[in-house]
Amino acid sequence: MFKTSPRAFNLLKVLLSASVFAAASTSLPAYAAKEQMAEPMTAFKTWKDLRVTESLSDDGSVNYYSFPLKNGTKAHLCILDLKSKKYCVRPHVNNPTCPTSAAGAQKNAVAAVNGGFFNLSDGESTSFAVLDGKQVCDPTANKDLITNPKLMPFLETIFNRSELRIGSGKGNAVTIARHKELPARDKKIQFLLGGGPQLLPKLTSMEEAFIRVGSGGKQIDSIGCNKTAARTAIGITPDDHFLILCVAGKGQDEFSSGLTLEQVAQLLSNLGCTRALNFDGGTSTTMAIVDKSAPDGALKMVCGRSPETRVKSVLLIVPR
Repeated sequence: MFKTSPRAFNLLKVLLSASVFAAASTSLPAYAAKEQMAEPMTAFKTWKDLRVTESLSDDGSVNYYSFPLKNGTKAHLCILDLKSKKYCVRPHVNNPTCPTSAAGAQKNAVAAVNGGFFNLSDGESTSFAVLDGKQVCDPTANKDLITNPKLMPFLETIFNRSELRIGSGKGNAVTIARHKELPARDKKIQFLLGGGPQLLPKLTSMEEAFIRVGSGGKQIDSIGCNKTAARTAIGITPDDHFLILCVAGKGQDEFSSGLTLEQVAQLLSNLGCTRALNFDGGTSTTMAIVDKSAPDGALKMVCGRSPETRVKSVLLIVPR
């Protein structure tokens, strides 16, 4: 989330389809090009070249990695082997909003990150969510979103933003798709969490109206998405590994440090992902992992603000 005056912030969030983060376009304006690093990555070929910082599971299927990037930003990465018989990835919706670590501890998670977009004013989700086959969040009923005249020309696109889907049945196939993209007839969606834009195979900032042209012909780069900022994103590799990435710099202020979304896409590609999706970021960006020294299953925050930001939804790695 962005930090500014409450009135200005709420207006800004509504103008962004009530989201708190947006995507970078693939062609950067001149001011952004000056800020962008030529290569914000460390020297590795895939995530397999990284050294495990902490193992989060007894079977080795969930691991946490922490490493610096060249601009001083720190990357936090949790990786789940989707073939694991003991652990899986699941979304969860908080009612009301709740710190990421608290939500993760409640669900016995070994790792937790913040999830979809939401209104700062009332905590209502602006992203779709489905839990156990039941839709629990519907942005088409979000009053702040649907009654904003400046957003009305873009609502159809906003309601077709990208989402993480987890299928039912054997394997619980994990995919990324646009909301109105129908699943295969034999594949039912058991869990879903909206975000956007897609980062890989290409950025879809314009296509998902995170970057758009207003009525006066001026391009709206919603909340400075071509600037460096804290980010939360996921990626999927061809060999069925699920990556959850948080990047944040010192202070984790609005645009203090971090990466542009183009750089996040580059980083996830370098890590071996072929599909990737952005989630809420800025001051919402939070990652917590299991604290093995705590007897009660508590999670410790490894990335985020203090006090911890309260969020509407989270993405968890939990026991099956």
